[in-house]
Amino acid sequence: MTQEKSSNALVKVRALFVSEKNALTLSFIAQKTGLKPSSVSMALLHLLKQRYVTRQLIPNYTFKGRKEVWLYQYHSNKVMVSE
Repeated sequence: MTQEKSSNALVKVRALFVSEKNALTLSFIAQKTGLKPSSVSMALLHLLKQRYVTRQLIPNYTFKGRKEVWLYQYHSNKVMVSE
């Protein structure tokens, strides 16, 4: 049952990226999908490891909590990572 919920979160997160067509923050994704931030974080981590998502640190414009947050950009094809 846990696996079913996480795959559902992954489907919802991917669908949101496709519909929004913009880079998104974790809090925005959690707000739009109605998922818990932990579920969104696990889905984003999966997409990051599969190389469908890239991220960059940006200033937190809400001025609540952290000074910087990750901005996630979805790619329809796997991105080649250069190290």
